[in-house]
Amino acid sequence: MRIPGTGPRAPRAKAVRVLTVAVLALCCALSAGAFVGAGADLAGAADNPASGASPVSVTGKGDFAQLKVTVEQTRHLVNQVVKVSWTGAAPTVSETAYAADYLQMMQCWGDDSTGPDPEQCQFGGSSALGPGSGNQSAGAYTNTRQLSYGSLSDENQTMPPPSPTGISYVAFHSVDGQITPTGNSNDFFDSNTSNEVPYARTNPDGTGEVYFEAQTSLEAPGLGCGEAASGDTPQAEGRQCWLVVVPRGETEVDGARYTAQSGGLLQSSPLSATNWAQRLVVPLHFEPIGNFCPLGADERPTLGNEMIAEAVGRWQPALCQSGSKAIFGYAQVTDETARRKLGSGTPGMVFLNEPGTAEQIPPDQVPVYAPVALSGLTIGFLVESQSSFSAPDEVKARNGRRLTSLRLNQRLVAKLLTESYQDGNSRFAPSTGKNPFNLGRDPEFTRLNPEYAHLDFGGKLGDVIVPEALSDSARLLWDWVDQDPAAREFLDGTADNTGKYGDAANSGMTVNPHYRKLDLPLDHYPKSDPFCQQFEDHPDTPLCVQDKHPYTLDMHGAARAAGRGDSLARTTWDMTTTPPAYKKDPPQPAGQRAILALADSSTALRYGLIPAQLRNGAGQYVGPTTAGLLAGQAAMRPGAVKSVAEAAPATKAKGAYPLTSLTYAATVPSRLTAAEGKDYAEFLTYAADGGQRPGVAAGQLPEGYAPLPKALRAQTVQAAATIAAQAGKTPSEEGPDSTGTGSDPDGGGGAAGGGDAASGTGGAPGGAPAGDGAGSAEPSGSPKPAPSGGVSTASPKPVAAEASSSPTPPWALGAVRYVVLIVLITGIAAAIGGPLLPRLAPVVAAGWRSLRREDDTT
Repeated sequence: MRIPGTGPRAPRAKAVRVLTVAVLALCCALSAGAFVGAGADLAGAADNPASGASPVSVTGKGDFAQLKVTVEQTRHLVNQVVKVSWTGAAPTVSETAYAADYLQMMQCWGDDSTGPDPEQCQFGGSSALGPGSGNQSAGAYTNTRQLSYGSLSDENQTMPPPSPTGISYVAFHSVDGQITPTGNSNDFFDSNTSNEVPYARTNPDGTGEVYFEAQTSLEAPGLGCGEAASGDTPQAEGRQCWLVVVPRGETEVDGARYTAQSGGLLQSSPLSATNWAQRLVVPLHFEPIGNFCPLGADERPTLGNEMIAEAVGRWQPALCQSGSKAIFGYAQVTDETARRKLGSGTPGMVFLNEPGTAEQIPPDQVPVYAPVALSGLTIGFLVESQSSFSAPDEVKARNGRRLTSLRLNQRLVAKLLTESYQDGNSRFAPSTGKNPFNLGRDPEFTRLNPEYAHLDFGGKLGDVIVPEALSDSARLLWDWVDQDPAAREFLDGTADNTGKYGDAANSGMTVNPHYRKLDLPLDHYPKSDPFCQQFEDHPDTPLCVQDKHPYTLDMHGAARAAGRGDSLARTTWDMTTTPPAYKKDPPQPAGQRAILALADSSTALRYGLIPAQLRNGAGQYVGPTTAGLLAGQAAMRPGAVKSVAEAAPATKAKGAYPLTSLTYAATVPSRLTAAEGKDYAEFLTYAADGGQRPGVAAGQLPEGYAPLPKALRAQTVQAAATIAAQAGKTPSEEGPDSTGTGSDPDGGGGAAGGGDAASGTGGAPGGAPAGDGAGSAEPSGSPKPAPSGGVSTASPKPVAAEASSSPTPPWALGAVRYVVLIVLITGIAAAIGGPLLPRLAPVVAAGWRSLRREDDTT
C-alpha cells in the first residue's frame, strides 16, 4: 500500500499544489571589470597588476620569501567561492593543533592602492567559538582582534585606547564610516556570517589550499564590495576589495619562539603590527551591484525555475547594453507557477523543464519553446578527511585535506533522502535505531568509495541539504531513484543485505518505516519522520527533525550553506532569548567539514562544492561535466510536445550524466505586443550565441553549464524568429507555419539529439561499470501500478498545439534575484510578477511555503 498524498502529479484540475512564493530577489548584476590596483612595490602585492589576468599569485618576504599564494579568480566576482592555494610554506607544526606555521586569511575593504589597513578587515568573528578549529587547539588570541596579550607585547604596535575592562582591540571601521572600537564581532559580522579563515594548514610537502568565500556588500555590508558608485552612469565594476593572507611562522611578535608561549602555541592576533607587516594582499574585482543598465530602458519580465538562474544572472548586463537595451527582470518561481503563467494571457517569458499541459494552456494560445540552458542536478559535497582513532598513520596524515571524489548509486541516495541514517534523523529515533549512523559507517558506501574507509564523520553525512520548493528537478531525481530496481526494493522495505538486489556484505539497513513503499516520482523532498527529542528542562519545546535538518529556501541557499560548512541546524537551547528557543549552530570548523547539498551544477561549482558522480543506467559513475551533460542531452527524446525533450534519467547511453536537465524558455507570441516580441526574440538570439560561450565575465555562460549543441541553438534561433514574426498578431494572422519548428526530432534536431557543442567539444567519455551490488541491476521497464484509490500515475497531458521554438528572455542579476511579488496561484490564475529594475537597491524578501492536499479520489 502506497503512502497517500505522495504520488506523482495527477491531472492538475484535481490536484493543484498551492504555492505561496515571496521570491528572494536582490537587484544585483554583473558587468566586466577593468581595474587592478597598484601596489607592485609592496611586498606581497599582486604580480603584474595591470595585466588583467584573473588568476593572481603573490609571494612573501623575509622568513616567508619562499611562500607563493595563488588566488584562482580575482575578476568578475560575485558572492562565490574561490580557490586559494600555496606552495613553499613550512609545514604546520602539529597534526592535532595549530601551534605554528599556518596561514590566516580575511577579506577587507580599502581604497588605498597598496592595500587595506587592519581596521578595514573582517576578522575576529570566529573567536566566539573559542581559539582553534573544532578539537584542534590554537593560541588564545590568534583568531581575535585583541592586542592585549598579558606579558607578551608587540613593540611595533601602537596600542589603541583600552575598553572598560582594560583590553585593547583593533577597531573595525566599516565602509560607511561606522567605527566599532572594541570587541571581536559587531553589527556587521559574527561567527555565523564572517568569511574569515583563521587557520589554514600547510601539508608536509609545503603546499595547501582552501576555498575562500568572496562576499559582496549583500553578505558583508561592512565591506561594501561590489557596490556601484553613486550616479546614473552604468558601472563596469563595483567597489574593489582585498584578500589578505597573513603567514604565521614559528616566532612571536616579541621574537620569542612559539615553544616558549603558553601551551607551546603562537598567541598573538594576525592584526598585530609585527604579524600584519608580513601580509600578502590580492585585489578582488567585483561585478557591480545595481546601476549596471541604462536608465529609461523598457523592462521585460521573465520568471522561471532555478536551473536557469545562474545563466540569466550572467547574461543580463550584456543584454541591457546591446540591441534595444531592454532590461529583463527575472523572478525565481516553481516550474508549476511558470506553466500557469505561460497560460495566463500575459505570458511574458518563462523558464521551465517540462511543457504546459492542456489544462494549463487555453486552446487559443499556442506556446513556443526554445532550449536555452543545459545543466544538471547534482549532490555537491564538501568533505574533509577526518580519521578515526584506529586509522593507519597514513590516513591520519591526511586529516583536514579535502576529498575530491564521491560516488553515489540510487540506493544510497534513497537512504539519504528518506531520513534512514541515524545522523540524518536522530540517534534517539526508534525508527532508524538499527541503521548505520551515516554514509561513513555504511559498508555499501565505503566499498564504492574506499578512500572514505577509516574515516569518522561524527554526526555528519547522514542527509542532504534540500530545498523546500516544488520542482521538476525533484521529480527528475526521484524518477532516477525509482527506476533503479535495487533502490525500489529498498524503498519497499527490503533490507540492503537481502532480496534480489541486496548484498550480504551490506549492513542490513532498512528504509525509515515512515517512507516505506514511497510512491514516486515526487516533486518535493518530504521529511516524514515525526520524531522529536524531549528535554526535562524545556519539555514543551522538543528538538524535532526540521530543527536538526531544516529545508532551505532554494538550491542556491543549500549550496551556499554547504560551501560554508553550515548545516543550518538549530540544536543549541538558548535560555537568554525571549522566548527561549533553539539557536543556530555555527558552521563546521575548517578541516572537519562534511556536508552534502542538492543544487544545480552551476550553483554547486560557484560555491566550491564538488559534484558527486552518480550511477547511470549503464552502471557508470558520471559527473555533470560538459561531456557528461552533452551525452545526457543526446539520450533525450521528444515528448508529447515535439519541440520539448524529455529527460532520460535511466538512460544506458555511454558516459551520460543521469540527472541532465535541459531548460526551455517559453512564451505565447499572440499574447505579446510587437515590441515585447522583438525584445524577447533578441534575448533568445543572444542566449543561442554569445550566451553559450563559457567564461566568468558578464554575458558569458557560467561554469556548470554545457554549451548547447548546434541543433538546439538552431531551434532557439528559429524560435526567436517565430516570436518576432507572430508577436502582436492574432492566431488567424500568424500564417500556416505558426505551429511547427521544422526540426526533425528523430534526427537529432529540435528536442533531442545533437553532437557538436558551441565549445567545439562533444561526445561522451566512457566510464567503468561498477559492481556495487545495487548497480548491476537492470532498470525495470514495467509500468508502475496506480496508487490505491484509483489515482492515475500517468503524466498530465501536454499541450497539443505548439508554435516554432520558444522564446525566453533572461535577465541577469549578478549573483542574486530580483524582488518580485508572485501572487498566490489558485486554479488557472497565473502569477504576475513585476520585476524591479536592476539599478534599484537590493532588497531581501521572504520565503517559501508549500501547501499540499490529497487528491479527492484517493
